Amino acid sequence: MSRNRVVGIDPGITGGIVVLDRSGSIVQAVRTPIYAEKGKKHYDVPGMREILMRAAREEGEPLAGIEKVGTLPRDGRVGAFNFGVGYGLWLGLLSGLYVPYMEVTPQGWQSKMLAGLPRGPQVKASAVRAAKSLFPHIPIGVKADWGIADAALIAEYARRKDLGVH
Repeated sequence: MSRNRVVGIDPGITGGIVVLDRSGSIVQAVRTPIYAEKGKKHYDVPGMREILMRAAREEGEPLAGIEKVGTLPRDGRVGAFNFGVGYGLWLGLLSGLYVPYMEVTPQGWQSKMLAGLPRGPQVKASAVRAAKSLFPHIPIGVKADWGIADAALIAEYARRKDLGVH
């Protein structure tokens, strides 16, 4: 069963959320909602919830694709913990709002969505290039928007899997 809405989530604090309709057009594309307090960034949980609720209000059950990543050796303990907090918040919100989701590894979605493009240190730039190619009007203007590119590609990957296109 294909969904009316597919949500792609790059769960990092510099990530993004993209909502696609059934045909693969962008309905909404934003950075992860955050607020700053005493110079530190924090997840804006009510803002995150509102985006998911809006997607879930449409007719039919939405599907979410969320990037499932682990920590890397270069990640410090605080950074790894904060990333885990964001990932857990998104999973909790999805579960609490009864939004079915699929966890996708970076290797999984990147192998399909970035085929033929440079990886390694250039993976983020490649994701922006691929997202702009698929979605010419995606709102990516500055480097801080690059998480939106990942979220859009995760959403499209999940949409294609849901349609059985992969």
